[in-house]
Amino acid sequence: MPYRALALIVAFLGALALFAPARSLGADKPAVYTDAQATAGATVFANSCAGCHGQNLEGVSGPPLAGPTFVKNWQGKSADDLFYIISHNMPADNPGSLKPDQYVDVLAFILQKNGYPAGSTPLDPSKLTQILITQ
Repeated sequence: MPYRALALIVAFLGALALFAPARSLGADKPAVYTDAQATAGATVFANSCAGCHGQNLEGVSGPPLAGPTFVKNWQGKSADDLFYIISHNMPADNPGSLKPDQYVDVLAFILQKNGYPAGSTPLDPSKLTQILITQ
């Protein structure tokens, strides 16, 4: 008898899961940049990064900067780790040539494309170690 009761409970919980509200993309990710930063970053990205990383960040001759492969490669690392690579090594044909704010904006754009929601507080380079890259 106890197994039957357990089976009923499991079946009931499974049925409840079917009716649970879907989590929105980025629901558990912090809002760490503004829409204005991501928009500015999209422009910089299109002009300086898309040739290697693709218009949709899918990766061409450079690695993808959005999607499952990107998250797998960066899972658990900080936004500061990514920012360091971007700001010191990119664009590949002229590393470090962008202004500091442009690198921050590109990072905001990358975060946006990976499901991080926009907020009212600008992305702050001094707090990038606190932002972890997650699914």
